[in-house]
Amino acid sequence: GKLRQYAQWCFDNCKCTKVSSRLFPPSSVEIAAMRRLGTIVCRFFFLDGRTKAIDVHPTDTAADAVVKLAEKLNLTNTEGWAIFQSRPDGEEHIKSFDYLYDIIAAWELKQVKSQTISNANRKVANCSGSGENRFVFKKRLFKSTRELSQDPVEVNLLYAQAVYSVVKCDEFPVSEKVALQLAGLQAQVALGDPSNQPKLEYYNDINNFLPERISKTREQQFWIPILAQAHRQYGASRNELTAKVLYLSCVMQYPLYGTTMFNVIYKGYWNHVNNIIFGINYEGIMFIQPEDKYILYQFKYSDIESIMLDPSDSFITITLNRQIHDRQISKQSEKVVNVTIEAQRCFVLETSQKNEIGSLIISYYPSLSNWIMNNFEISRKTKGITNEDRTRLYQNVVLCRRQLVDLEVLRRPQEASGGFFRNTLRKLSKHRLEKLRAEEGSNVQEHGETYKGFHHSFWAFSRQQISQSLSRITDQDEAIMLQVFQAILTYSGLGISGDTIQRAEDEHVTIVQSIMDKCMRKESLINELYLQLIKQTTDHPDPNSRVNLRHWALLSLACSVVLPPVKSIRKYLIGHLKRCASDYITEEGKFARFAEKCFFKTQGTRRRQWPPSREEILCTVNRRPCYARFYFMDGQFYSIEFHPSSTALEVMEIIKRKIGLQQNSMGYAIYEVLGNTERSLLFEEKLADVMAKWEKYRNASQQGLLATPSLSGNTCRHSHYMFLFKKHLFFDDYINLDDPVEKELLYHQVLHSLRSERFPISEIEAIMLTALQGQLETADCGEVIRDYRVIASHCLPPRFVPNIPHEAVAMHHQSLRGMLPAEAKKSFLNLIQSWPLHRATIFDVMQSFTSNWPRILWLAVDQNGIHLLEHRSRNVLCTHDYESIISYSPNMNSLMIFTGTEKKQSKVILSTSQAFQIATLIKEYSEIVKTRKTISQMII
Repeated sequence: GKLRQYAQWCFDNCKCTKVSSRLFPPSSVEIAAMRRLGTIVCRFFFLDGRTKAIDVHPTDTAADAVVKLAEKLNLTNTEGWAIFQSRPDGEEHIKSFDYLYDIIAAWELKQVKSQTISNANRKVANCSGSGENRFVFKKRLFKSTRELSQDPVEVNLLYAQAVYSVVKCDEFPVSEKVALQLAGLQAQVALGDPSNQPKLEYYNDINNFLPERISKTREQQFWIPILAQAHRQYGASRNELTAKVLYLSCVMQYPLYGTTMFNVIYKGYWNHVNNIIFGINYEGIMFIQPEDKYILYQFKYSDIESIMLDPSDSFITITLNRQIHDRQISKQSEKVVNVTIEAQRCFVLETSQKNEIGSLIISYYPSLSNWIMNNFEISRKTKGITNEDRTRLYQNVVLCRRQLVDLEVLRRPQEASGGFFRNTLRKLSKHRLEKLRAEEGSNVQEHGETYKGFHHSFWAFSRQQISQSLSRITDQDEAIMLQVFQAILTYSGLGISGDTIQRAEDEHVTIVQSIMDKCMRKESLINELYLQLIKQTTDHPDPNSRVNLRHWALLSLACSVVLPPVKSIRKYLIGHLKRCASDYITEEGKFARFAEKCFFKTQGTRRRQWPPSREEILCTVNRRPCYARFYFMDGQFYSIEFHPSSTALEVMEIIKRKIGLQQNSMGYAIYEVLGNTERSLLFEEKLADVMAKWEKYRNASQQGLLATPSLSGNTCRHSHYMFLFKKHLFFDDYINLDDPVEKELLYHQVLHSLRSERFPISEIEAIMLTALQGQLETADCGEVIRDYRVIASHCLPPRFVPNIPHEAVAMHHQSLRGMLPAEAKKSFLNLIQSWPLHRATIFDVMQSFTSNWPRILWLAVDQNGIHLLEHRSRNVLCTHDYESIISYSPNMNSLMIFTGTEKKQSKVILSTSQAFQIATLIKEYSEIVKTRKTISQMII
């Protein structure tokens, strides 16, 4: 009966082998089909509005469905054809190995979720939900774009896709004349020959024949006779297939035919608009201007060094090879010219379709598929590991162990095994005793002989808590490290009795931070920690087990934070990592290679001050770099990946490459912003350490908030942390306004200085700056006087904005008619440069050492020295060059500066919360000035 039918169904389908398993539980539609032992009938849409329905089996992938559709359509060649899922939030390619039943289940889960969120709209969702999602069949890969297919079925499908691209998507720079020619051919296909005298109302739906860009230039009643005339002129007396072939032949002449286009935002500084179209075809990639479909830049796949998809944000980074030539089409001559791009090697694009872009690029050019893999596990040719190599690596580890024993670094293990033999000698028969000795002998042969009482069990993985520390440390330290070993077992999932336990992710992070916090501040504890981690990652019976990989994750994290100070332990660690890294089969080998990379990155760098943050731990245990957002003065940000041991200088070089800033540009720095204060990071500071400090502050703030809820406003205000990239030192030779990227960065930094009242301006200057900013943002001034308050808020302090005289601004704006944005920006910067101290860094300070000066002052620090000014004024009270500054002493709330000569000194005491920042800036400027003076004297 029914039971036999179910059993037969299971038997018939249990032998199905696919690349991957299903990802989602069955949908209600699938369950209903299985109850009757049937399949789901899926409807597939084509771009001309037609549909085809086929039976889809539970084990059918998208590739299987393409084959079934091709059979039903009589399509002879399926190369390049694919199935897409069209959803309310966009269209996405279904990978060939994805199960269609999984896609249906995902649709249903999303619909149920949306219904749960808004129960009030449940009826609407139930009525429209099924129609919002659909399968679409169309060409994805165009590998021979200038050749027409000989298959009439494929010609029909390609024609429908070409019409969709021209009319609905407006993907080609089609002129009105060409659009009417194409519309005439399209009308011939849709309405037949004009000799049949089709009614004029057949042409009513203008948007089915012409792109909206063209159709909106005239009223509908004017287009109808024009379309009818185009039908008679270009489509008459042609059969349907001929009209389709002519339509395709015409469209194929455009360079963008066969290019898949994505709307993206370019996250950088250049002379073009930032909202662009990113195109991908069989030759390479291109950046396209949206308005006229002009190709800004075009690169072949061989020009691309790598693509990287950001794990946390909607960014995709494309890095070019060092010497590339961009094939750019000149607007004037329409000839292809070669343009060498020196500075711009890195393009960062923001798009929600980053995965779609990445998968399409590797479908055309599989060599760029490294972004799918782990960053460190990039496939590269490696020399095969022989048995002799493995033996050599193992012997090296044994020698390192013996050196540790000989140097008396280790604590001799307790004679547990000898005691066992003595206590049970009478109970063992002769046969049993020989058997135990034989087992002990085999272990010695397998793992190396015991050396000076240190058995293999001392060095190898232990499931149980150790009874004593591995190294010679004090009793107090030993008690701490026994707790640490227990925490290591707990983190790996081993309880005190060896039982496996489950813990939440946050609890795991807390355990890891606790381990690192206890050990990283004392050298003896660091040494013991490494000996314990090496022990736990040595000769685990199952290298791919979760327990072993957790231990390896901890060792990798330790290698990226702090290294053992004792040379012999460090040597043992390297030998252990190299031995395990020779394994290219298991996950243990991958972790060992990652840990080895972390070791060499950390070696020789500044000592970490804080235990790793949650983000760093989660990234490192998953063998990924850390990442953080780096903001710019215009509010944009980049998400940058970096190693936990990377310094501010190293990350700054990454940022320069990403934004196209010249590598020889100087004077920039990364700032940490904490609430309303900011501090420039020293070049040798580690960014991961700064992030760990933020997390400590944030946790402390939250605990304080719980203790005193009345401070919630202050806590929220001070819990804002971020990295900021901007110009730090303003020497004349550090500024290159010929570099468009640097010019843009300095322009936005100047705007910020103006808004935050770090630049003294008069009323006439405020009017001129607002007018120039208006020319930049809105181009030429119109006839009607506009409200300039919004524009003024972009370039003036808040107190100036409400009272800005609109008539005066409009008059000046009118005089700028015809000025290009680049010229307006140059004039803006020239106006700023009229103040001699325009490159100085300004600080608010207070003084009480003289009554001749106001209490509140400005302190300006620049390449020439320090200057005290009246607050918000250009009136300089005194100036001290760096040669006259004898010393300076900052503390939490004040800065003391001694100036003059050794015989006659004067003292300046200033009250400020930024004393340390001021002192650091003075030190950096004065050291460079002193170095330059020394060099110039040597030359003379």
